[in-house]
Amino acid sequence: MMEDPILEGGERVGLFHYRVSSAGWLHFLQQNERRVALLAFWADESWATALFLCAGEQPLLVSTAIEQGHYQAVSPYFPAAQWGERMARDLWGVEAWSARDDSPALDDGSWSLITPLAAHPLPVADGMGQPLPACRMEPSQTQVPGLLGIDYALSEGAMQQIEVQIAAGHRGVLSRLMGLSPQEALPLISRITASGFVAHPLAFIRAIEQAEGRRPNPYERDRRLLLLEVERIGVHLFDLSQTAQHVGAGLLGSICEHAREALAALCADYGFSRRLTNSITLEGQSEGGEILPFMQALSSMLRPRLIQIKQLMGLFNNRLKNIAIIPTALAWDYALGGAVGRASGRYVDFRFMDEGMRVQALGGAVRHEGDAWARHRQRMTECEESLRIIGQIMASFGQERDGNVIPRTDEGLGVAEGARGDVWYHLQLEAGRITKIQIRDPALPLLAILGLVLEGQSPEQLGMMLASLGLSPAAIAL
Repeated sequence: MMEDPILEGGERVGLFHYRVSSAGWLHFLQQNERRVALLAFWADESWATALFLCAGEQPLLVSTAIEQGHYQAVSPYFPAAQWGERMARDLWGVEAWSARDDSPALDDGSWSLITPLAAHPLPVADGMGQPLPACRMEPSQTQVPGLLGIDYALSEGAMQQIEVQIAAGHRGVLSRLMGLSPQEALPLISRITASGFVAHPLAFIRAIEQAEGRRPNPYERDRRLLLLEVERIGVHLFDLSQTAQHVGAGLLGSICEHAREALAALCADYGFSRRLTNSITLEGQSEGGEILPFMQALSSMLRPRLIQIKQLMGLFNNRLKNIAIIPTALAWDYALGGAVGRASGRYVDFRFMDEGMRVQALGGAVRHEGDAWARHRQRMTECEESLRIIGQIMASFGQERDGNVIPRTDEGLGVAEGARGDVWYHLQLEAGRITKIQIRDPALPLLAILGLVLEGQSPEQLGMMLASLGLSPAAIAL
């Protein structure tokens, strides 16, 4: 569904990065609206940058200079950009001309500074902060990891005019990362979201390695790939358990949770943290026990449990069908990733791009129905797929493979296919320290369509729908 982009007159400044004039920026947006998919949009005081996915699943970064605090908005052409435009306005004070939405995304009215990341932030006078409107479902009530507020009007028992708030979860992560060395930044990045204790630091380290022109040795490369699959299974079991509990399938939910806890205990037995926090480190600094015995024990423990879970799932199909449907076209338009995107017919998996990935183990069945049932089945399929990948890597662990030599550019773009989709890091280094960093979590495009997905649904089903979507704003409100 993607084509080669039309890019005229851009200056190449990185492996995947081009800079264009303001006229070139507008021309690019107009010419490529239906040719490429927007993955992320970021802006600071100097540059507006959009990350696109092109034909062959190749990334493309396009930037334009901020002129007198303004730039042409991306959201009229790629609606998924609106959250990035709103957050850039809150943090840096840059305005997007013709933006779809310029309401605050992170500033909840309690900040002591206006545009706190700008070179010259302004203090907020006492009593001048503008609080966000109250929500029917406050951030502390939505039962998702992270703080998500949802407001809606009721019409004949169905939700309409849905508004989403993430400001309560803002933690100032980006400002804390600036000026740190990669080693200093890693502990914070490793804790950005509970669904990405492996995926986030892995995407970050891949960006660092690209910026520095380095490749990991084959043993470290394979170790990371294995841990990414372990995390995938653990997160999928969590989402399966939560969804099951919400539809009254208590036995299925308990078995999924027991399997997840057995997995966590096994991690601890082999010298890792229970959720693999701090397991992804800079090369040469890895901690934890022997990886291959761990993988053998994990496979033996999980196989019978997954069989049991799969047998039970069929009993509850009717409770999940036709709920929170994401049409295939919407999944492609907003570049939805992970099990959510694949359950809607968008099969994009960035593990195919990973150096050393045993691609013959990939390619689990993709669904197209786009409802809670399809997501439930897709997660189960991916757990089974992860065990196949683990087996393939164990059979040839540490095997040297051909790879391209990467020049040092001090700019890196890293991606990791996490359990809930593709995680991206774009950063720049100077004298070994981070001067710019932006993060794209797969929950971002999901947040952009949440109102459309929930429209017309019963508020009594809201908890189950959020669980089925696996939505957490923790890695968005940065």
